[in-house]
Amino acid sequence: MSGQSSRPLRLQSWIPPSFAWTTAPDVFCIDVPASDPDLVEFLATGEWEIEVLGAQRTARLMALLLDEKSLRRQLREAVWAPAKLKPTDARIKVGTKVVAHCHGVFLLPDGKTLCLAVGRSKPVAPDAWISAGLKTDADALLLEHRSKVAEFDEAIDRKKKDNEDFYARNSDMKKFEGFAEAQVAMESHFQRPVLTAERLLPSLPRAAKFPQPTSGDLEKLARAAVVAIAASGWPPSRDGNYAGILPGAAGRRSQGLVSWVPHQGLPSYPEVRWAVQRRLPTALRKPRIEQMGKPKFDTGTQPAQDSVQVHGFDPVSKDLKDALDDLQLDQDDYRDRVDDVRKDVKGQGFEAIAWFQPYHVWTEETWGIYFDARKLDDLALSFLDDFKSARVHGSHSLAALLAFGLTYAHELFHARVEAALSWAEINAQQPRHLRYKDRVYQALRETPDWLEEALANWAAWDWFKAPGIQSLVTRMASNAEGLDRVVEASLDLAPPGYQEWRLGHQAATWRTFANQLSTGNPKITATGTGLPLESALTGPLPYDFQAADIPLRFVGPGVIADRLQSHPATFNVPPRRELERALKHFRHSLDASGGKGGHQKWTGPDQRAFILPTRDPVSTGVFKTFLHHVGIDKATYVRQVRPNL
Repeated sequence: MSGQSSRPLRLQSWIPPSFAWTTAPDVFCIDVPASDPDLVEFLATGEWEIEVLGAQRTARLMALLLDEKSLRRQLREAVWAPAKLKPTDARIKVGTKVVAHCHGVFLLPDGKTLCLAVGRSKPVAPDAWISAGLKTDADALLLEHRSKVAEFDEAIDRKKKDNEDFYARNSDMKKFEGFAEAQVAMESHFQRPVLTAERLLPSLPRAAKFPQPTSGDLEKLARAAVVAIAASGWPPSRDGNYAGILPGAAGRRSQGLVSWVPHQGLPSYPEVRWAVQRRLPTALRKPRIEQMGKPKFDTGTQPAQDSVQVHGFDPVSKDLKDALDDLQLDQDDYRDRVDDVRKDVKGQGFEAIAWFQPYHVWTEETWGIYFDARKLDDLALSFLDDFKSARVHGSHSLAALLAFGLTYAHELFHARVEAALSWAEINAQQPRHLRYKDRVYQALRETPDWLEEALANWAAWDWFKAPGIQSLVTRMASNAEGLDRVVEASLDLAPPGYQEWRLGHQAATWRTFANQLSTGNPKITATGTGLPLESALTGPLPYDFQAADIPLRFVGPGVIADRLQSHPATFNVPPRRELERALKHFRHSLDASGGKGGHQKWTGPDQRAFILPTRDPVSTGVFKTFLHHVGIDKATYVRQVRPNL
């Protein structure tokens, strides 16, 4: 409880928080000031060796000579604590060397105190709570400091030598030699370079501490974590995902740790979307649809929870090209498949390959962009066929890049339209999306005035012409003009509306479309002048929209889909059912008594537990916490674990 009203602290976000919990019974936490001179070295080297110099009482008396909050004193005291560093397999005696390992470093809300996660053994995943970037920065600081210390020691040695030489030559000044030595000694002590962690503070992960409920009740844990997050003074997470760490054994004084990346800047699209759902439920279909909306599949239907998510792509990113390098398409039934997919595209546009399910109509578990994996391969084969007629020497990888990139850009535009309508809804506090879909989108279907599909195709062309993609494709194929013609022909091979994609060149088209979204009317008013609203689509957005905000899934098998789902650069998170199989792979068993509400408790052979939410899809935060828990990185999971599940 906090505040003058004594009301519970709440997160300043519309997004329901999602926690990924992991237990770490072999880890304990200590708080150390950022000014501690030993902290950076502990972080950089990853360990600290403590030699026992005497009995426990002697050690404690010696520790009293050190600052109470110093890293050095707390580690020395931890040597004698059974729940911390005290060896379990040997007696402590003089000369015993105990090693403390650094598992993580977090910045606490006061901005000047660090919470260190320390353990007897090495962390199973060294970069889980200490990023590679942070480790590099700490290494650089330590190297710089050691260089400064070496220069300082050299300077002190020179002063000592100069003093010795001076007094050797001037015997009448000998009586002042002791004073000179004292000066040098004071300089050596008080001016010696000191290394602190202040320069690392911007790079440190943020965390807040909270008391662990002795019952282990996950709902109570979540409530305690929410209070700690709210009291921290930091903004909430961008997407509502938080990592919960439960060090040591639960007890009366045990504290948990919740870590997240505070979101700065514009409101995130996930929060905009959740604000609509929670503040304006009348804007949503009742009830929302719980399954995929594609009317038919050549490859058969598949539950949404069994589909695999991949990352959204930045047009200038090389991730997509890297994932598709050296890809070879299956060319069985080549001619029939090319003819069929062209027929499908001519009748349905890119929706023959992929489609977008808006959250206004579909549930949280089923909304997003879906690809028919087999049809995606067929579209790539049709590009290969087009390369021949256009005299473009292009590879299977280039054909796959175009097939996926053009289709994805088209569907992502539909997602951006829903985002624009969501922003309008929370500003007007009135529904917009369903009205627009009924009065405009459906009313203009398959006519030349079907602007959303025209501009979605324009977005595909815009993706293709983006500098980042152009630099890729020009290296992957000869005859750039021929490649342009291939892409243009694919955009023209579509129903009315889609075919008018060149209208995207005209500013008036964007004004007309923006007015359709705002008013729910297909035509501009009798004045003939639309309201100047086009910046809602073409200018800098008033909210933070990212491609990765939109779930992206594949349905059925396919060569391109398999490659994107199996490459670390493009793989995002597995389905929840797959994560269960992965936990079993790592010899975890389901603890029927440990999970409550929407969670399951999976306990490993070392008694460390991972809390798996039952919500699907699995969040990126949950997957990241899982990787840390089992001690692997994403590349290892994709390349070594997934194939064996």
